[in-house]
Amino acid sequence: NGVDRDLLMTGVVLHDIGKLNELSYDFRIDYSDEGRLLSHIVIGLEMVEAKIRAIAEFPAQRSMLVKHLLVSHHGSRQFGSPEPPKTIEAVLLNCIDEMDAHMAAIREFMADEDPESVWTSYHRLLERHFYRGQPDR
Repeated sequence: NGVDRDLLMTGVVLHDIGKLNELSYDFRIDYSDEGRLLSHIVIGLEMVEAKIRAIAEFPAQRSMLVKHLLVSHHGSRQFGSPEPPKTIEAVLLNCIDEMDAHMAAIREFMADEDPESVWTSYHRLLERHFYRGQPDR
């Protein structure tokens, strides 16, 4: 069975949409009251549901599949998802989200290192050095 690319891309774009209201940006980035009480998954689900209801005759099956992407993108209940991924697109979205978080952590680690160094210091959790390449001269 193939991958519904349109559905997957919808999930890629919308899975964290609730963070728009989960976080407060007034003077510094912090959690809003709504964010602390509901989480970005619940907030995002409500936002998407409201938009879907506004579209005449939006297919019920499609609505359910889009909403499943939002509620399962963290991968398991242990990591905050109300449900684990149960479609190919949801599994892929979870993998993409995890890969994005992993790469962001590596980039953050590398950014804190000496910019003149070809290699980073040893990353204990990932058990390796990272090659930065020759500095531009």
